[in-house]
Amino acid sequence: MDDYQLLAEVDNKLNPKGKGHQFHRTLREAIYAHIDGADTNEIDSILNSPSREAEQKYNKAAFSNFLKRFGSNKTLEKVDKTAIYPMPIHDIEISVNPWFSTLENGQLHLHVVWATSKPDFAQRWANLGCLVLSETFKTSQYGNAKFCIMDLTKPKRFSDKTITDRTRIPLENVAASIARCAKQV
Repeated sequence: MDDYQLLAEVDNKLNPKGKGHQFHRTLREAIYAHIDGADTNEIDSILNSPSREAEQKYNKAAFSNFLKRFGSNKTLEKVDKTAIYPMPIHDIEISVNPWFSTLENGQLHLHVVWATSKPDFAQRWANLGCLVLSETFKTSQYGNAKFCIMDLTKPKRFSDKTITDRTRIPLENVAASIARCAKQV
């Protein structure tokens, strides 16, 4: 995000104008229903439940992409665990909440979902996200997992295999920008 967008987003998070709305809540519910073995009618009902047409459209498209990639995967499991990645130097914390895991070729994959078309999700952002995900869960039961972000708008899966020693530098820069904006709002 440019500085103006970042400032607006940080302001919105720190000074919400209302209770807020989780745009992709129904997507997560539909994915969890699929994992639980719900039928198509039940999942359609979940995806059709929001009153906003745009929300229905985006979440249906994202769910369709989820099914293309993971629909027949028998090892899908819900992950309902939130952990905090602290960045005390910047006085911020990142809440990390993976959605599901898969077992592929004997390797556990822990997935966070990206389902927003704007801003476009790119490899450089995925590297930061995968770094945060891996650092957050490295001492948990998922410590040996492959950490992934699934962009359900394309669909494309990004994994921690592209993280390098230099990935921490842009993460620190982004955190510093967020911390700076937080002091201004």
